[in-house]
Amino acid sequence: MSITKVLFGAALVALAAGNTLADRGDQLPTTNAKSLGEVRFRFDSSVLPDNVSTLLAATVAYADAHPGTRIVLDAHCDPIGTSPYNTGLAIRRAESVRTELRALGVPDEQLVLAIYGKEGAHRATYPEDRRVTVWSTTAPVATVIDRTFAGQGIAVRWERPLTVAEIQAPPELVARR
Repeated sequence: MSITKVLFGAALVALAAGNTLADRGDQLPTTNAKSLGEVRFRFDSSVLPDNVSTLLAATVAYADAHPGTRIVLDAHCDPIGTSPYNTGLAIRRAESVRTELRALGVPDEQLVLAIYGKEGAHRATYPEDRRVTVWSTTAPVATVIDRTFAGQGIAVRWERPLTVAEIQAPPELVARR
């Protein structure tokens, strides 16, 4: 069983059990994190906006200049619709941004998807909720996992399976292996 399935399953069990987790909003971890912007989507859509290359230019430049960092894509939806539907929509949004970043030269190994669906932090208006927030970190994947689930996230995904040691290691150490 892959680690992605285990993490996804653990999140579903926690949500089904009615566990309420402290909502940290869009606050980044206090250390080792840098906000790189966000991509907003239309209602019920995962189609990238026409200016996506401009929106992601700083992310691409940062990823290229800092190959030892992870680029995290936090995918959110507005609260309209069911949780399962919005989870799928958030996944499609994150994958759209990931596909664009890959096309612009960001390696898969740097990209981590954090899926919140409609359970994540909400903003003042529904259009602001329809987003993928992009940030970087040099923290281990375990820190991204902890942050995602503490913010009521649904799942975390990265390109290749990692060992427990790699999950707990900073990305620059994992990249050297």
